[in-house]
Amino acid sequence: MLDQITDTFLERLQNQIITDPNMTSIPLAYLMQLDIPDAIKHFFDQEVEIWIREEEDKFTATDRFDYDMPEVRMLIDQIFDKLKQNATFHITKFNHLLERAVKLEMNYLLEPHRTLSQFLFKDSPKISTMEVYDTFKYFFRFDYYKTAVSDYFNLKYMHEISQDQFDALLNQIDKKAFEENKIETTLSTLKTIMEFLSEAQQEDVNSLPVDVLSAIFRDRHLDEYKEALQKVISAGTKTVLSFDEIETLLRGGTLDGVEEAVFSDQTDVIGFDNTENIEASKPDFSVAEIEVPESTITFEEEIEDEEEEYEEAPVIDEKEEESEFEEERTEPSAVAMDLADHVARQISSDTPLEDLNELITGRVRRKTIKKLFKKKEDEFLDFVGRLNALSTWKDASRIIDDEFYERGINPYSKEAIAFSDIIYIRFFPKDKYVGSEENIERF
Repeated sequence: MLDQITDTFLERLQNQIITDPNMTSIPLAYLMQLDIPDAIKHFFDQEVEIWIREEEDKFTATDRFDYDMPEVRMLIDQIFDKLKQNATFHITKFNHLLERAVKLEMNYLLEPHRTLSQFLFKDSPKISTMEVYDTFKYFFRFDYYKTAVSDYFNLKYMHEISQDQFDALLNQIDKKAFEENKIETTLSTLKTIMEFLSEAQQEDVNSLPVDVLSAIFRDRHLDEYKEALQKVISAGTKTVLSFDEIETLLRGGTLDGVEEAVFSDQTDVIGFDNTENIEASKPDFSVAEIEVPESTITFEEEIEDEEEEYEEAPVIDEKEEESEFEEERTEPSAVAMDLADHVARQISSDTPLEDLNELITGRVRRKTIKKLFKKKEDEFLDFVGRLNALSTWKDASRIIDDEFYERGINPYSKEAIAFSDIIYIRFFPKDKYVGSEENIERF
């Protein structure tokens, strides 16, 4: 069901944006003027902001000049502002990013705790509170999270937060939001989700698969509702529940095929139409009583990845060492160059890229096995084998999503994104877009 809605939503957005089949690039300025969801616009806007930061890092990575001089800084800002106004996405890169944007929004809608935590802390176990504020700009639903987090930061004068603190904070926020009117707040949350799915599909949605409901309850720590749903799952008579059936279940009624009510004290069902979504009902609570414990993240954990990178650094001779700095500033990484050359050969030979083992080589292969597959090369080879047997990106994308979820891999980490980007280009070997070279370089 959700896969179908995601595909429909993607197709509708593509039809709105790509109005000419001959379009080979999508300007950011054009995207910002369209009547498409703000979350999608912001995703692409932030992608260009990342490009700008990366470009700036290239020429500010030396102390030869003072780039912080006010007049220089002003000119740099003007240059990048002009570049941003004229930024464009190659059509293949655009389609890949659009899919990523839609999935991000869908993941947040269903599992905001997991999605926010993974997306925020993809590069570091501790970040500034300003980064949290910026990340909330990606999302335009469940506004009470943004309000409560902001209030808490202001109350505690916090300037940074660790992942374990953030997870604890979100748990406390939902505990406060749901505790006064648990059933009503849960139903309001489900209505918001269904309304988004209706908007995405442009067709009324007032039911959800039981496995999706289970994920929704689990993420928000609505444990008693998750247990109630488990009885329905165990009965095996229903794979999808309508809104009214969900309400009946939560209010203590019985469902066809389920032997007994889960809760006692049944109350009347008011139905989908008489329930306010959570944006209208707006859970109102104070964060003053919330207390987040000290972080358990240690300094050693913060620098662990840096130490791993240092340990794996290749040995170079003196001549290479003398020119290393200039090469790093003027040339793409060997990994990115090899990838580009390989794809160029595929383009010129007019043959599809059939074997991912030819793309995932060298350092990228070693890092993928180590970071994503926990040094289990046989499992990596099995996964690549399954991907090699597929003929469409749609099928590959779903297998990647499932594999990441089963392995507990953060899909927004640089390793996961670089890996999925390489797989993506297997299905589009003739396109100019060669994965995400920036991510591959950092990988």
